[in-house]
Amino acid sequence: MAFALNPGLVEWAYALTRNVVLGETAGTIKFRGAYAGQPIAQRPPFVLIGDSLGTARYWHGPALTHWAENWVAMYTGGKGRFVMTDCEDQSIGYAVYLLERAKRVDSRRLLVLRTASNYSAPPRGESVVQSLLSGESEGTAVAADSAYRVGAPVVHELVAHWDRFRDTTPGD
Repeated sequence: MAFALNPGLVEWAYALTRNVVLGETAGTIKFRGAYAGQPIAQRPPFVLIGDSLGTARYWHGPALTHWAENWVAMYTGGKGRFVMTDCEDQSIGYAVYLLERAKRVDSRRLLVLRTASNYSAPPRGESVVQSLLSGESEGTAVAADSAYRVGAPVVHELVAHWDRFRDTTPGD
């Protein structure tokens, strides 16, 4: 399943959130320091637009990350850019698709906010098993905090201007 979001809505939400300062801890700073020579992995937390790939099973490692990059590119006709794993967004997208067919929702109003708590591959030179056993869950609390920090401006804007957004999708 592949679900494309409304690009205008995504850009609207991104404009509200791209400069949100995301938190981190000494543990997450140390954790990302292991990714020497991988500049994006060493960046402090940031907001971006990208595509996620959801599966029914947890996966980790460079081979499966490469598979995910290729799968997203194939499923999106080369338009998608894999940036994150997930385990449920495809099911939510499918539920929204079915609800739209039943004329209960408008799928053009679907936004997906994912936060990262770990990487999909270990640092270079470390095995998948070593990576899984070395505290990759350090980012869980930071990810939960980031979800609030990024989601709140969008929700507050929708609520504050519901008189306008009730009948018009932001970004249209």
